[in-house]
Amino acid sequence: MNTAKDKWITTYYNLHWDVLYQYSYNILRDQTLASDVVQDVFISIWDNYDSLAIDNAKAYLITAVKNKSLYYLKKVPFNTIQLESVYHVLTEHELLTNEEESLFKEQLLQLIYNKAQEVLPKRCLEIFNLRFYSHQSYKEIASKLAISESTVENQISKHRLGS
Repeated sequence: MNTAKDKWITTYYNLHWDVLYQYSYNILRDQTLASDVVQDVFISIWDNYDSLAIDNAKAYLITAVKNKSLYYLKKVPFNTIQLESVYHVLTEHELLTNEEESLFKEQLLQLIYNKAQEVLPKRCLEIFNLRFYSHQSYKEIASKLAISESTVENQISKHRLGS
């Protein structure tokens, strides 16, 4: 039986899966989790199809994937911090409104900051704060802390997820 629900799921899954997966992967940096996020979003739509009113499928799907990715991100144990990649996803994604981008960035940065306090040595946390909260360049940080730019770069690179 080929219902409207079947057609909707099949059409939009095939049409947007790659974009949704890549978006989730850019946030989570985990292939399996990103795939699970996209799958969970479509399962949720399948389960709730009759009660949903989706006007713009792509916008709905991206928002759902963003929210589900954030949910998964909160559950991922951080051993180290991969901030710049996640930060760029937040600031460069064209489909977020300014308000959504700001809220999303604030929530994620708070989560990352909390984890950074748990795992980073004091000096690394200081570099982290200067880089991501004061938005200082490597050169500015090096000058302020009287260390080399390469030391700043190494400290930031050293403390990323998956490194």
